[in-house]
Amino acid sequence: MKDDIILAEVDGEGMIIDVEKSTSYFLNETALFVFKLLNEGKNTDDIKAAMLREYDVDATEVENDIREFIGKLDRKAVSWAKKNMSDPI
Repeated sequence: MKDDIILAEVDGEGMIIDVEKSTSYFLNETALFVFKLLNEGKNTDDIKAAMLREYDVDATEVENDIREFIGKLDRKAVSWAKKNMSDPI
C-alpha cells in the first residue's frame, strides 16, 4: 500500500483515506474483505476462493462482485490496489 493511503477499520467496516488527494472511501464488510486480500497481493482466483469459503454465494456472483469492486477502485483512482492482480476474472 502506498504511504499516502491509510486503511481504517471499525466494527467490520473500513475507510480508505487517500492523504495525497484528501479523499476517503467507505467500505462495507465485503468490500473490506476483498480490499484486504488485494492489499496482501492475492490474485483474483485467491480472492474468489476466499469469498466462496467466507460467504454463502455462488461462483458467478462472486466473480461479478469482485469485478465490480475492482472497477470502483479504478474509477476512484485507487488502482494501486490492483497492481498485484496477475490474472483477470
